[in-house]
Amino acid sequence: MEKNLFRNSVVLCTIALMFCVAIGSAVDVNEVKQLAKVNNEVGYTSYTDITNISVWDVWNISNDHSSIQLLIDVRTNEEWNSSWLDTPYPESPIHYPLTTLQTTEGLQEFINLYNNSDIIFTCKGGGRSWQAAVILANDINFTGIISNMIGGITAWIAAGLPVRTNADPNAPVIDGQTKVKVRKLHDFTFNATDPNNDGVKYFIDWGDNFTQWTDYDYSSKEITVSHSWKKQGTVNITAKAVDFYGNESALATLQIKITLPRTNSAKILFLEFLERLMDRLPIHY
Repeated sequence: MEKNLFRNSVVLCTIALMFCVAIGSAVDVNEVKQLAKVNNEVGYTSYTDITNISVWDVWNISNDHSSIQLLIDVRTNEEWNSSWLDTPYPESPIHYPLTTLQTTEGLQEFINLYNNSDIIFTCKGGGRSWQAAVILANDINFTGIISNMIGGITAWIAAGLPVRTNADPNAPVIDGQTKVKVRKLHDFTFNATDPNNDGVKYFIDWGDNFTQWTDYDYSSKEITVSHSWKKQGTVNITAKAVDFYGNESALATLQIKITLPRTNSAKILFLEFLERLMDRLPIHY
């Protein structure tokens, strides 16, 4: 049985190699040779758990947002930093090196992050992505869908599909009232454009020892976040945008003046006095 599986894997590898050469891609032969080797070493038992798909399949899938597939690039850090597949957010590629997935801790982390997901593995020529697919298929704790992109980024480029590097997002624009009242929620909007149209999230420092992160959202989409301050004074709201790949923008700043409301000002001053007093009193347990 094992010999038959191994023989079948060799046949599949040969077919994949002939297909990629036929479309004009400079396939990494060393990676293709690993397809048979990994089946023997890892002990993969069922090819039906992995679907091989073409670069055009991946391109069409990534541009159809009716369902979300996670495109996982398992190349090295150096390869990843040179360029990667240019697919639109929210189906932008995620870098997760094969060397990390091959460790017990790395595999468990991957499953914790992406279990029950529709996974498409890719690499340079198809060999390492197949290895990654086999590793995941053999873990009984993973319950998602596993696909392997034939030919990797080499076949992708040969097909004329786009690749890209990364640029920093622009500094966000912060908008909102610059004169606000103590203990009252006020809305502020944040909007940053990413040159690569990647999704962005925002780190916000409200100037009162409170910071927060937003969730990722589309480039150039205005988001609204509310905040209130407990004390009067002047503070700076600072924020930066971080794109899907971790590149950060420059900081943006909006100065806010916080004042007491005309009514209940005595009550608020008393509450502030109590807070300062409690901060100074020792706590005994």
